[in-house]
Amino acid sequence: MAALVKNPFILTPFVPEEYFCDREKETALLCKHILNGRNVALFADRRLGKTGLIRHCFEQKDIKNNFNTFLVDIYSAGSLKEMTSLFAKEVFSTASSVTGLKDRLLKGIKSIKPTVEFNQLTSTVSFSAGIGDITEPERSLEEILSVLDSLKKPTVIAIDEFQTIRNFKESNVEAFLRTVFQKCKRCLFIYTGSINHSINNIFKSPDKPFYNSAVMMTIDVIDREVYREFAQRMFRSYGKDIDEGLVYKCYDYFDGITWYNQLLMNEAFAQTERGETIDEDSFDSVYEAIITQQDFSYRELFSRFSEKQKTLLMAIAREGKEGASVTSQDFMMRYSIGPTSSIQTACSALKKNNFITDNGSRKQITDLIFRDWLRKN
Repeated sequence: MAALVKNPFILTPFVPEEYFCDREKETALLCKHILNGRNVALFADRRLGKTGLIRHCFEQKDIKNNFNTFLVDIYSAGSLKEMTSLFAKEVFSTASSVTGLKDRLLKGIKSIKPTVEFNQLTSTVSFSAGIGDITEPERSLEEILSVLDSLKKPTVIAIDEFQTIRNFKESNVEAFLRTVFQKCKRCLFIYTGSINHSINNIFKSPDKPFYNSAVMMTIDVIDREVYREFAQRMFRSYGKDIDEGLVYKCYDYFDGITWYNQLLMNEAFAQTERGETIDEDSFDSVYEAIITQQDFSYRELFSRFSEKQKTLLMAIAREGKEGASVTSQDFMMRYSIGPTSSIQTACSALKKNNFITDNGSRKQITDLIFRDWLRKN
């Protein structure tokens, strides 16, 4: 595999075993929960590697050999219909690789008429469903789950960004999903969430449908020394080297958040020739290259905001890592962005679309590189 990979600091959700950093205890614990028939609510701050951990877990021998596995990201869903569509796409797209699934779907799904395609080169049939094919989302979801529940091997279904269901336009979504999931006898569920208070409220509030329906599991940043050793080992395995000072500086700049670590290391690796060592003084050139690469997309994104939202984003960005108390008198006077009502309106819109997040009573820019781009520009 190493010969096929030009850069070992992989940024996609699926990372081959040899390029996966640590998470040994977390992988073992998640596998243990699955093997013991437990639903899991897995939550952590954004970009710490929840999805990567699940995919890594699904590749472990005990899980891969004994379970059918599916991972559905519902972050973009705004309704039960959209969630069901995403779920259907995931299941239909893997139908040919799961024993017996294709035939059972064709027989068991009555509420969806999928598009069927025949590949003449491989003599295989594939089928898919778009959101326009789903007219009865509740029924369709129940039918898909019933099919998965009938397979020879038990099934694990991971639902990424599960707290999104709280923003669905339909009412009583939590109660409906809890009822449907409870009917499954051979399906286990992993629910992931990035907004701690939301996911915690779903599973730990006695008056909520999902109360105590899953064991809670969290992940934190990878240990600083563990990541340093991993980064240097990856460099050296390709005939390059990196000073530990640069690894530490990259790690500390983003407080050890996995995705940012990987992004900085990916660029540092790209800037280093075989036989060379990249040192701590190269941090600025590494980070500048990353911000430059994002410049066009950030400019296009920034152009979509209202004037009030632009002003608020720039003001929050200037407050740095700690974020801002946006309705404080000091903040409003310093950046001349009052009144309070207009700030709250802009804040609500930005928060709804996840451009800003809460840090206690303060607001932060969600994308930390976007934050620095705003400060620079």
